[in-house]
Amino acid sequence: MVKSDIISATKANRLYWLGRYEMRVYLTLHQLNKCCDEMIDGSPEAYHAVWAKLDALGNYKTNDEFTLGMLYDEDNPSSVISAQKYAMDNAILLREDIMSETLSYLEMSVALMKRCKEADEKALATLQPIIDWSLAFWGSAEQRIQNHRALNIMMIGRNIENLDILIRFGYPYRRIALAYESLKRYCENKTEILDENISRQLDELITEEKFNLDDMDYKFKLIKYINQLVRV
Repeated sequence: MVKSDIISATKANRLYWLGRYEMRVYLTLHQLNKCCDEMIDGSPEAYHAVWAKLDALGNYKTNDEFTLGMLYDEDNPSSVISAQKYAMDNAILLREDIMSETLSYLEMSVALMKRCKEADEKALATLQPIIDWSLAFWGSAEQRIQNHRALNIMMIGRNIENLDILIRFGYPYRRIALAYESLKRYCENKTEILDENISRQLDELITEEKFNLDDMDYKFKLIKYINQLVRV
């Protein structure tokens, strides 16, 4: 039986942040993999740039401390384990909506993160299953969530997190424009949760003529507006 499409404000908030946090896990691991490759290739200070772009907390003095901190520091809200636990917390409360099969991928990820934390595991290849399970989580969500509005809100969160990271890491215009178009498709007819004024501002800013992530004022304005677009 298909459940009612009506979604409370509290549930909308949980769905949105589940989407954001699970995407944050995936993207942070992706960026850490790239950073570790650079450090191995002879750029031991590469982590400083990643640290700054993620606005990460923590006091990490070496690349090993940075790697362990960004993976397992639960006092750092930007760490992978923090994002995974936040996603799990929301998913547990949404079990009836996302179904146990979907939740199980997060449960496996949290369990693996805990084991790796206990072992001070720095080899990111050991965490590859978390990337795979994240992709499986989204595939399961699309198959099993019967309330299309609920899935749509999760996808809005996922796309906003993706766009935020792409801007922070200075991806080219074409990549960001495509990500923004994807976000807008999920936002169609969702005026009840969108700030329409900010939406218009983003439409004006994300154009090939104005695009310039070397301009820090422009870049910070984009990040601010992206994170204020949804009202949940």
